[in-house]
Amino acid sequence: MKLVVSIMPRSLEEAQQLDSSRYEDADVIEWRADFLEKSEILTVAPAVFEKFAGREILFTSRTRAEGGEMELTNEEYVGILKDIQSIYHPDYIDFEYYSHREVFEEMLEFSNLVLSYHNFQETPENMMEILSELTSFSPKLVKVSVMAHNEQDVLDLMNYTRGFKTLNPEQEYVTISMGKIGKISRLTADLTGSSWSYARVGEESAPGQIPLENMRRIRELLNED
Repeated sequence: MKLVVSIMPRSLEEAQQLDSSRYEDADVIEWRADFLEKSEILTVAPAVFEKFAGREILFTSRTRAEGGEMELTNEEYVGILKDIQSIYHPDYIDFEYYSHREVFEEMLEFSNLVLSYHNFQETPENMMEILSELTSFSPKLVKVSVMAHNEQDVLDLMNYTRGFKTLNPEQEYVTISMGKIGKISRLTADLTGSSWSYARVGEESAPGQIPLENMRRIRELLNED
């Protein structure tokens, strides 16, 4: 299980002032670019990629429809992803499939896609269909993050993930139940078949994230003989 931590600079100065040593225990750095104005992303990008040179980087521009901070047309969204890919070649690029599937064909040349779905309201009843559709494209990774309102929501998502991983052992998955009650899903990634879990350094980027130092310690405890 890899630990992913998000950075959310709101200006070039904030990006330059990031203390990379605080993220040493993270396996993947997610740059949440949606905390910037869209016109600032390419201005801030050199500072981010230089700061975390040699690290695995996930580029994400989360839109408001899926819990982010940015409003983008399909064309603007794809344009940003293509610019970042062509100049910086991050290890992973997040693509909000259900919000932008009209332009998904433009992304088929990308071999580093994280096909994602986020629902901050509920754990939808058609989770099996969602996982099945995202899996059908065989992206680098499938990510599903949904809000849990009760224990059954959490157990259902964990069970779906385990089932899909068993049927599609080559596909990498990340599934998360958000919120306090869903925290357990962040700790059981290895059990359910999730390849990643998201932690935080300081500010959380989604409800229920656990501090990185705690996640690292929990991972060590779980891996002890």
